[in-house]
Amino acid sequence: MNAWALIPLAASLVYIVLLLMVIQDTQRKANRFFAYFLGVAAFWSFSSFMLVFNPSASPQHLQLWNELVVTAIAWVSIAYFHFVRVYNDKTGGIWSYLGYAFTSFILVMALSGRVVSNVSLVNGYLFHDIRPWDIVIGAFIAPFVVSGLIMLINRYRRSTDPFDRNRTMYLIIGSGALILLSYVTPFTPALAGLTTDHIGNIINAALIAYAISRFQLFDIKLVARRGLTLLGLMGAIAVTYGGLSFILIQLGVPSTTVVITAGIIVTIAALSGRSLAHFISVSVDRLFYQDTYRYRQDLGDFSRKMSHILNLDDLSQALLPPLTKALGVTHSALLFQDNAAADFIVQYTYPDNHELKGNLRLPVDNPIIEWMDRSGKPLTPSQVESLPEFKGLWQAEKEQLTNANLALLQPIKSREKLIGLIAIGHKRRGVVYTTEDLDLIDRISSQAGVIIENAQLYIQATIRANTDELTGLYNHRHFHERIEQEIGRGSRFGITFSLIILDLDLFKVYNDIYGHLAGDQLLRKVGKLIQSSVRTIDLAFRYGGEEFAVLLPETRMEDAFRVAERLRKTIESKSSFREMPVTASLGIANWPTDGVMKEEIIHRADTALYRAKQTGRNRTCIASDGLKLVNNPKEAPETESQPKPLSIIYALAATVDAKDHYTYGHSRKVSEYAVSLAEALNLPQDTVHTIRAAGLLHDIGKIGVPDSILTKPGALEQKEWEPIRTHPELGVEILKHVVDLSKCLPAIMHHHENWDGTGYPQRLKGEAIPLEARILSVADAYDAITSPRPYRTQLALKDALDELRRCSGTQFDPDLVPVFCNLMECGAKIGPVSMDRRGEPQSPPLDE
Repeated sequence: MNAWALIPLAASLVYIVLLLMVIQDTQRKANRFFAYFLGVAAFWSFSSFMLVFNPSASPQHLQLWNELVVTAIAWVSIAYFHFVRVYNDKTGGIWSYLGYAFTSFILVMALSGRVVSNVSLVNGYLFHDIRPWDIVIGAFIAPFVVSGLIMLINRYRRSTDPFDRNRTMYLIIGSGALILLSYVTPFTPALAGLTTDHIGNIINAALIAYAISRFQLFDIKLVARRGLTLLGLMGAIAVTYGGLSFILIQLGVPSTTVVITAGIIVTIAALSGRSLAHFISVSVDRLFYQDTYRYRQDLGDFSRKMSHILNLDDLSQALLPPLTKALGVTHSALLFQDNAAADFIVQYTYPDNHELKGNLRLPVDNPIIEWMDRSGKPLTPSQVESLPEFKGLWQAEKEQLTNANLALLQPIKSREKLIGLIAIGHKRRGVVYTTEDLDLIDRISSQAGVIIENAQLYIQATIRANTDELTGLYNHRHFHERIEQEIGRGSRFGITFSLIILDLDLFKVYNDIYGHLAGDQLLRKVGKLIQSSVRTIDLAFRYGGEEFAVLLPETRMEDAFRVAERLRKTIESKSSFREMPVTASLGIANWPTDGVMKEEIIHRADTALYRAKQTGRNRTCIASDGLKLVNNPKEAPETESQPKPLSIIYALAATVDAKDHYTYGHSRKVSEYAVSLAEALNLPQDTVHTIRAAGLLHDIGKIGVPDSILTKPGALEQKEWEPIRTHPELGVEILKHVVDLSKCLPAIMHHHENWDGTGYPQRLKGEAIPLEARILSVADAYDAITSPRPYRTQLALKDALDELRRCSGTQFDPDLVPVFCNLMECGAKIGPVSMDRRGEPQSPPLDE
């Protein structure tokens, strides 16, 4: 045999072995085309071997195999190109089909004797006449070969998976060696006619074999298991067939009958022998997986076993230990979010005491969470370093992942929504994850998604049963359950707890003024404020109506008082988003100081709350501070059922707001400006209270002004000013029958009088204008020119004060303007500016 024939023979044998391995794992499209490429390469090497192995072969033999070799060269190049496209997740495309057409053309031309002629083999050298077809074939397949190599190089450059990059690099090197030697050998005189081009074939085959075993070009362990199972089954069939044949021969049965009878029996046994195949498969799996086999079996039956679980604690115990042991990894964890806006945090780990718990937190807006939610693919730490989507991660976030020592983050999705993550550590022996490992993790995460969603739905249903739908706090029923639990816990461990009961002041009046929808909005807001003002271990409840309760475990009375005051101040400062301010009264009781039984604690806290109501509202009272209640209604301040002047003022002021919603805020700001000026003048408190009420009600007469005038975006015509100028008198007509508001009437009637007598409605002049009205005039004008209006430009602070000074002595009391300007320049704290369409009737701002 020709010694040069050993080179293509070795290459063909390696390719054939690889092909037999790959065809057992062809579920993925890339593996199928890889097997196809290996088969074509094996055919090329074997054809070359058949061409040169026999130096004394006939010319016809040499001619045939030379023609097949020439065709195989073109075919293997197109098959390589096709495989690389599929490897890069692309279809074959029109160029692949064009290449196959060219290969078929070459085959036809070669077999017809038009490509190769004068073939001979001398001392191992092949001589033939092939010109110009060698140039034609080389020129045609060159773009395919180069294009395939470029695609592999681009795949390597884009890939973020180190294993994918490594195996792609081996494919590049092997392909490069094959291409180089395939083109160099025919055009090098010293090598022309030898099989040295197949040295590139051997290099390529060896590198592919290494890539398979080291970097999972396909799962070689899976292939080996299937191969052994198949061999075991075939061996069992062969032994059965041989044994039956031997017995039948010994019985004197004719040989033909023996063959047919044994064949039929063996075929029936093979077709019905599921138990035999299962036994062989299990035996092979036990051989490969050894100690981890039982855990893999548990995971394989995961969906059926776990379908009845509605508790995440039980789910984690059923999932994490077998997953960790089946994969042979250091640790694993489950990350969930408490609610739709919470971070993904580690809630369960295996081992249970692993340091990962509490040290890994991924916010919902983290790029990692967004990428996994969008792609649904697992993520490795190396991808975090290389993918452009993660360039915006903070260094601390990257270090958090690094310190977690994870090899993989697997998303858990249900109905296209990310509901959790499986975090998996590295393998104990430093090996990489196999394709079967990744498929197992993916299958488990898919099954776990439904189970976890069911468990979360069950938890949510339980929460809804204990939650007030309006505020999101726990409800009245759950309040009684938890306070009994706290009493039991305190009795066992000797610890204390405090109870706060909170009630919103004048909530019935608020509902009457603004409506029940606004009342519900207020309750929701107060619920959120309470929730955000207490610790995570504290429990907030909606006790009923506008009453709330807060349980403070392991909290002494003095600490509970600080919490209650924080709650009260927060509600007062952040809930007054309308004209009427919102306040709360609170009562506190402590267990066991104020009682041992549940009813005693609730009663004492409720009694303290009632005392806070009686003594002026918007305050906190402690149960132990005193037990005397004000039982005489004449001694108590106004109650919810009997609102006095303040409630009437708020109701009337809201009437103006209802007339035109753009006037929200104007009356309140005028009132606050006026009160600041009155206090700066050291006026008596009774006068200050009168000015406060008059400021809130100074525009009450506008309820008689047509909407078309109040909401007109441009300047008013002369006839439209008449109803505007009557609004002070109309306001007095509305309020004169309310005895408690009689002191406000002069200020309301004359707040548009000017110092020089040019105002309305009575053209009073100088000090004939009531002081309260002069104060309101300054405050009203200032708010008008500093608020945005659709018919006038808003003035800045300096310009507004300059305007007030300009009109001092004509429109305004010259003694009041300097005091007010000084207040504003010193930064008097007045409520926020709000939109106002026609809160001030003057046009231009300060002069009629």
